[in-house]
Amino acid sequence: MGNKGLSFFVDVGDPMSPERDCIHLKKALKDYLKEQGITLKDLLNVMDEDKEDIIQALNERVHLTKTQSRVLERGLSSKDLNLLLFVIQAFYLLNPSGMYKGLITEPARGDIIWSDKATFEGCMAILKSLGISTQDLDT
Repeated sequence: MGNKGLSFFVDVGDPMSPERDCIHLKKALKDYLKEQGITLKDLLNVMDEDKEDIIQALNERVHLTKTQSRVLERGLSSKDLNLLLFVIQAFYLLNPSGMYKGLITEPARGDIIWSDKATFEGCMAILKSLGISTQDLDT
């Protein structure tokens, strides 16, 4: 996909301003995919299905212990792991403003990212925001 498709991320002022509006991550993702002319199924179909490879890619982008990696690998499907990976990359790592079309993405970037990587807790917040159960993901 490359960075070309991520041109909608625009910093339009102080994201901490109280008059800023927010956009739920699930809605931002749906809008983004619609603008790109692809479905979630299309996106996930072109991504790696090997859980071990996905976990390796997540470890490059998320502060994870070995236990946390195993919990994610055992508790989530390949599609859920790929969606998590895509969202972290597109909405949080490549988007330091934390905004989508002038709106603060919820959950907020500051709640997801620490020291240029997502946290395990941030992953849990993303999964919940996307409607993916985290019930079996206790470490």
